[in-house]
Amino acid sequence: FNDFNVNNWYYDAVKYAYNNKIMSGTNSKTFSPESNVTRGMLVTILHNMEGKPYISGTSKFPDVQNSKEYYYNAVKWASANNIVSGYSSGKNKGKFGPDDLITREQLAVILWKYSKYKGTYKNVTADYSKFSDSKNISDFAKKGMNWAVGAGVITGSNGKLSPQGNATRAEAVSMIYKYCTKVK
Repeated sequence: FNDFNVNNWYYDAVKYAYNNKIMSGTNSKTFSPESNVTRGMLVTILHNMEGKPYISGTSKFPDVQNSKEYYYNAVKWASANNIVSGYSSGKNKGKFGPDDLITREQLAVILWKYSKYKGTYKNVTADYSKFSDSKNISDFAKKGMNWAVGAGVITGSNGKLSPQGNATRAEAVSMIYKYCTKVK
């Protein structure tokens, strides 16, 4: 990839993800580390990590019905294994939102649920004292963020967790790399 180099903080994570066929570039020459990740993209990455297992039946989400979408089988798999459950309130209640940008706290919750699915979950307690914005963690994400911070999957940046900020590809690959190397 020509859009970052060995000096970037996420270099090892991208190298690991690429070599293990977890994530590829946005094309043959770029990784696009500053691009945002959607909910469908993240679930597809986890599905790739599992070897793309097939789940029969149809999607339970009204906004994930086109079986030709790249994320369709991944969302079915993640839903069947309690890794994703969709939105529980608001205008998107009952939907998955595959094209919605994923927030850092949503990513943490999905990785937390994935760790339970994989049997790698360990009860940990997060030390939020070094993060000035930990009070901004949404109620639905408190358990997932506690696990992610306590397990070292999220380490924050400049004293902030930015829980409701959209996750970039660099941030997502870094969290997945930390999961794969620290939690497994």
